[in-house]
Order: sequence, then structure tokens, then C-alpha cells
Amino acid sequence: MPYDVFIDSFGARWQDPSPPRYRAAVLTINLTNALLNPPDDPALADVVARQTGQDPGVRDYVLSTPGTARIIDDAVHELTALLTATDAYHPVQLLVNCWYGRHRAPVIADAIGRRL
Repeated sequence: MPYDVFIDSFGARWQDPSPPRYRAAVLTINLTNALLNPPDDPALADVVARQTGQDPGVRDYVLSTPGTARIIDDAVHELTALLTATDAYHPVQLLVNCWYGRHRAPVIADAIGRRL
């Protein structure tokens, strides 16, 4: 049976009044306080601020942050449970947010999508 999973990442700061919505079961992951951001080193933080989650250095930094693997594992487990909850077809929506939506959220959303 085919399954549809829609994955969106966004910045909580920019959503007015609410995040993207679909007609689907929804799982939301708020990374605002869950992962370290930005790096403690001011010089590194300045470089990262000009990059996005698509840049390899940012992706590697986010994925190596303590707690990231568990967030990804838990999300994959929960999405799998939502997808297989009934025999009927039903899409599932994953919303991943951080404050600005440029670094943590897109990296984590992409990692979850790849795992699925």
C-alpha cells in the first residue's frame, strides 16, 4: 500500500498565525529549544548565520549535536506508527520547526525524510 508523507520545515518566528496545514494526520517537532543553536564560538556563529541547512558544514554541525539522533529515530518511529495505524490510506504530515527555519529544521526534516 502506498503512503504519502508530507514534510515541511519552517521558522516559528515567521508563521502568522499558524504553521502549514494539510488534511492529514500531523506530527510536529519543535526544535526551538531542543538543539544547540548557534555555535558557542562567535566567529563560527557568524559564518553559520550566512548559511542554511543545505550547506554541508551546517548539516554536519546539526547532525552531530547531542540529541539529534534520538529526535530523528523517535520521529521515524512515530511516523511509521501513524502510517500503519489503519488499513485505510491516509496521508501523514510532518512539521519541523526551529526559530528562524534556516538551519536545524531543514536538516532534521531532510534526515527524517531520508530515513523513511
